[in-house]
Amino acid sequence: MEKRSVGLAIVLSFVTCGIYCLYWQYVMTNEVHALVGRETTATGGMAILYTILSCGIYAFYWMYKMGESVSEIQEQRGLRVENNAGLMYVVLTAVGLAIVSYALIQNSINNAIDHDNGQFA
Repeated sequence: MEKRSVGLAIVLSFVTCGIYCLYWQYVMTNEVHALVGRETTATGGMAILYTILSCGIYAFYWMYKMGESVSEIQEQRGLRVENNAGLMYVVLTAVGLAIVSYALIQNSINNAIDHDNGQFA
């Protein structure tokens, strides 16, 4: 598992008109499942399929579950836990700022990877 540059991912998402966001969702889903030690949502590919088939409705559920999973990852590692992260991600998505939620999720993944590699205090 490798850290991803949040800034680069955001730029790629805009340059590709959102196509990179689908890949980013796929990768983040699988990484969060690996970090938490179990599947908390559908697998990456299925999450994308469900989001497309539900015209984006599944994305709200996915955001909420990713927030819960991120909190669980932080708790498992003794990091500062973001309470109500799922709710925050859903609200950001509802107001058209899903990319901010993606960035926050990726940042939490990067912090967990740093912690696991002994690079995080």
